Amino acid sequence: MLITDLTYSPDTSLITDLFKDAPGLIWYHSGQETQESEWISAWPTEEYCYLGQRKIQVSDFLGNGETHQADWFEFLKQKSNQHTHSPSNLKFTGGLAGHLSYDLGLELLGINSRHFANTQPLAVVGLYHWCVYFDHQHKRTYLITHNQCPKEIISRVKERLSAPEQLTDKPTQRPLKNTVGHWQCGMSRYQYDVAFAKIKSYIVEGDAYQINLTRQWTCKTTNTNDWALYRQLIKKMPAPFSVFHRTHDHSLLSVSPERFIQIQGKTIITQPIKGTRPRSVDPVEDEQHKTELLTSEKDRSENLMIVDLLRNDLSKNAQAGSVTVSELFSLHSFTNVHHLVSTIKATLAEGKHPLDALRDAFPGGSITGAPKKRAMEIIDELETVRRGNYCGCSFYLSADLQFDSNILIRTVTLTSNTLSCSGGGGIVFDSECDSEFEESEVKVRRILTTLTS
Repeated sequence: MLITDLTYSPDTSLITDLFKDAPGLIWYHSGQETQESEWISAWPTEEYCYLGQRKIQVSDFLGNGETHQADWFEFLKQKSNQHTHSPSNLKFTGGLAGHLSYDLGLELLGINSRHFANTQPLAVVGLYHWCVYFDHQHKRTYLITHNQCPKEIISRVKERLSAPEQLTDKPTQRPLKNTVGHWQCGMSRYQYDVAFAKIKSYIVEGDAYQINLTRQWTCKTTNTNDWALYRQLIKKMPAPFSVFHRTHDHSLLSVSPERFIQIQGKTIITQPIKGTRPRSVDPVEDEQHKTELLTSEKDRSENLMIVDLLRNDLSKNAQAGSVTVSELFSLHSFTNVHHLVSTIKATLAEGKHPLDALRDAFPGGSITGAPKKRAMEIIDELETVRRGNYCGCSFYLSADLQFDSNILIRTVTLTSNTLSCSGGGGIVFDSECDSEFEESEVKVRRILTTLTS
């Protein structure tokens, strides 16, 4: 591994925009609120697309492709084990990175969906042998490359980094006028009311005690620049677990506030979100929303249910007795909403891999309900479309086996000429239909208005 110093600037767009048109572009960051570190890469040495039913499409940076028949997670573990190095103090030094769709969870749990499958893969993960790493705490920027990185890719990277006019002059972005059409929701208020009532009956009958109900919005676009759209989004909605990922057939634009699983060394952390209130421009009203959320028995109960589910999920790959709840019902405030967040910690058991922990906890309980499999069956029955990337996760697994991931909420998928975005919330016995319907809109309202402004 070779680490080369680059000129540091808190304005990372001076470098990230140099790669804005690159295939396989992936950027993990915290928007404008970045305080620690972030990284960007492109041109994966190999890209792995999981098509379902043990079918994996492998393509290299030259465009050569082949199909493998294998267990998806075991395949990724094998790839990661071929490219490891000793522990580093950097979060990512190259390795695996990409995203999994929620629909992969249906296959993992043996659920047959009633909805037509979309054309997107169930997962897309790249093997990256280089990255530009921004250490904001120590005000350092590095170019990290590995011996396995093809010379052609290194040449492309260095060619862009060596362009002084691009490093000193902020690149202009393609205008977005008239590219985003009118957003339409795929679930009407009547359909939502019927689904809500059905969920209540399932809860009363004992099928489940929490079910996450979501709605999807879509709109048509023309001449849309995915990178410029994402720049627009993160300017208005910076979030701690944001990611941009461009694949061969779609782009993922996420401003997620929710961590899924992080593994550093042997320490596992997950931080589910349950409980939401809108932000207000009036400081007094905003404080009232905070107090209301912190004192809501319904929201605390909803949060606790998912904490219990995730404790069980983590225990499948944790040392016996190591799963603990270090924080319950902590208030986290974002640009558009307040959330209740809890933190669960555990120790990874000997012989277990970070991808084992991901597989056995996926999809995240905070976006399914509990018990997980029955909740997902009811979700498939009542929602109007497949979720796709929404409520899946993005992740990276560094070459030193450091792992981090998010839940893909506050996330937009751009496919061909269509944008899609979803929002929803957990329904429990004492949920009220009007407030839950409004919450689903609160969570996406700023995204929809930002991308059409």
